[in-house]
Amino acid sequence: MSNAYGITRENLLRALPDVLRNDETMLALATAIAGELSVLSGETALATIYANIDKLPEEVLDTLAADFKVDWWSYDYTIEEKRKTLKTSWYVHRHLGTKSAVERALSAIYEDSEVSEWFDYGGEPYHFKLIIPVDQTVLDLTKHSTVLGLVAYYKNLRSVLDDVEYHGSGGMAAAYAAAAFAGCEITDSAIAANY
Repeated sequence: MSNAYGITRENLLRALPDVLRNDETMLALATAIAGELSVLSGETALATIYANIDKLPEEVLDTLAADFKVDWWSYDYTIEEKRKTLKTSWYVHRHLGTKSAVERALSAIYEDSEVSEWFDYGGEPYHFKLIIPVDQTVLDLTKHSTVLGLVAYYKNLRSVLDDVEYHGSGGMAAAYAAAAFAGCEITDSAIAANY
């Protein structure tokens, strides 16, 4: 079965104007070029990077992060966090300095993270808090430091981070211990890091 519309040698030669097709030298050149182009067209899928992020090995993700200037990249992320960070990096670059950029970027590490702006909780103008849902297995000092670094990069320069609140769904004893180790304030409803 022939490919009537694909990039094949025959289809490329069919598009050659009659004046060139009647010249033996031009026909030979067009035939050689058409043969190479039809081979190369089969390799175009290799250049489809964004659609293949979930299939790429970790080393390639690290390289892409450097190429795409993902300045908040960490080689310590898990491979899933790296994939999520890379997928959201284009959005974050376009929206740096907004609430949406902070939430999107943090979602690669902590899904469903929220920014609570000053007028939502009665704070001072241009201040905000982070509300991060966690369980006992994900709260640790390294990730807490990463969150602070990410927020410093994504947020609007005039904005001030008041608190990082880690809200758990159960098993809070381990989360409290990790929060105490990270230097966070421990309350009944949440673990809050004040800045």
